[in-house]
Amino acid sequence: MVGILPESGPHLIFVTLFASGTIPFSILIANSIVQDGHGTIPLLALSKKSFIYLKIINLAIGLLVGSISLII
Repeated sequence: MVGILPESGPHLIFVTLFASGTIPFSILIANSIVQDGHGTIPLLALSKKSFIYLKIINLAIGLLVGSISLII
């Protein structure tokens, strides 16, 4: 759910948690896919519908890759 925010700050938390061994790599990779950083803020201003579509696609791919990584 943190990956839905259009900011890059929360990603640093996940990298730190992974580096300390608190979370597995699958969570880090899923967050990296879903987290767009500040790049989607202009899209949000231009078209809220496109922003939501982009987030849904990123979330689906992130969940798929994260789940496969967790299983492996």
